[in-house]
Amino acid sequence: MARISYVDPQSLTDPELVEYLENARRFGTPRPETQAIRSNVPAVAKAFSRPWESIFRRGGVEHALKELCRVYVSKTVECRYCGSQRSLRAREQGLAETDYEELLEFERSDQFTARQKAALLYTSMLVWNPEGADERVWAQLREHFSDEEIVELGQFVQLTYGQQSVIRTWDVGHREFLADTTAGLAPERVEG
Repeated sequence: MARISYVDPQSLTDPELVEYLENARRFGTPRPETQAIRSNVPAVAKAFSRPWESIFRRGGVEHALKELCRVYVSKTVECRYCGSQRSLRAREQGLAETDYEELLEFERSDQFTARQKAALLYTSMLVWNPEGADERVWAQLREHFSDEEIVELGQFVQLTYGQQSVIRTWDVGHREFLADTTAGLAPERVEG
């Protein structure tokens, strides 16, 4: 069980918090467990969920590309909880489970487009070496993204990297809260 208690859903009276928990049940990213922990402090749940909704679910950059970046962060920081989640919307946009297999070797992989590789390279730099975002990285970014899209990608990576860092300290597990929902779980987690 998680190191922090899950809020009782029946205790939530704020419609915004209720909606965030319902979105977690339906969409799976973020999963209900983390939203239930955040909801212990309504201002925290809102401070996380509002940008998550506006940057990850909406925004100008295609959702499936942001999902690749999110899972790349998960795999590189070894957040097994987040890394075993999949965005249902990204799946609807054509992202398949096989698309995640070569994420850690994206630069050498033939599986990814030049646009995806540029986004993943930027993601890698943001997580592991922000000073390494040199002219080569910027040239690739500018070839495939507008300034607005680069800002959106950067903010999304910052948001997902930060949440994955704190989630690892909470020791959250799937199906510990609202266990009936498997929305957003990778196939092996749904079956297991």
